[in-house]
Amino acid sequence: MAQRSAAFRSGRFYLPTAELANTSTKFGNISPAFNNTYDVSINFSKAQGGLKNFIDSHGFYDQQDAGSYLALFCSEAVLPGSDIQVAQVDGLRQGISQKYATFRRFPDIILTYYLQTDYYTNDVFNAWMEFISPSNSRENLSHRRIKYPETYKCDMEITAFSRDIKDEFSKLNKTSKFNNQLPSSITYKLRNVFPSSIVAAPLAYGKAELIKTSITFKYDEYFIDRSSRIENILSESRLNDRIVKA
Repeated sequence: MAQRSAAFRSGRFYLPTAELANTSTKFGNISPAFNNTYDVSINFSKAQGGLKNFIDSHGFYDQQDAGSYLALFCSEAVLPGSDIQVAQVDGLRQGISQKYATFRRFPDIILTYYLQTDYYTNDVFNAWMEFISPSNSRENLSHRRIKYPETYKCDMEITAFSRDIKDEFSKLNKTSKFNNQLPSSITYKLRNVFPSSIVAAPLAYGKAELIKTSITFKYDEYFIDRSSRIENILSESRLNDRIVKA
């Protein structure tokens, strides 16, 4: 006899409205996440060939940590995905085609940044690509010599987090960082990142708009860290023991 569907076996076909906010299940927090609280940071120090110094030298002011500074201007980000490449075998069983996994691949990611009035954002990514494929001079563009991968590949972190960053005493001291609490979050840690394309930013007469530039990044792989907060309890996937914060 065929089984009933999972919806009927589990009782989910009847879901009281209260369960949407205060769940009684073992999964804990089921509140939906929003897409406008996130952070993107690039660790230029990871590269071994002087990339950080090369990029820092392009700033007109004392901007010695471009990866952290640019986090303020990342207007659009994505949580990376992954693909499983599949092969197929026909005929191992009569009339059946079987599929199996071969490789796991990580699609490119595209990040969009606002430009400042001194166009520092564009200069950072142009400098990064110039470091990868430097020209001999401004006059001689006849050939280029590509750098070795370990000299220009960096690490990147993309973190999405919830809005519950203030504890119950936030109204007493709104500007203090000491009454901030770590929120629920998920962090994608991308390894060996480098830009492969800078999308042209259009300029036009008419109504003024903020200038944005989009960068396509390649990377080798990523791994994920996650945290979950339920009231004063914060659990992190990187730790074996639960952290309790009063």
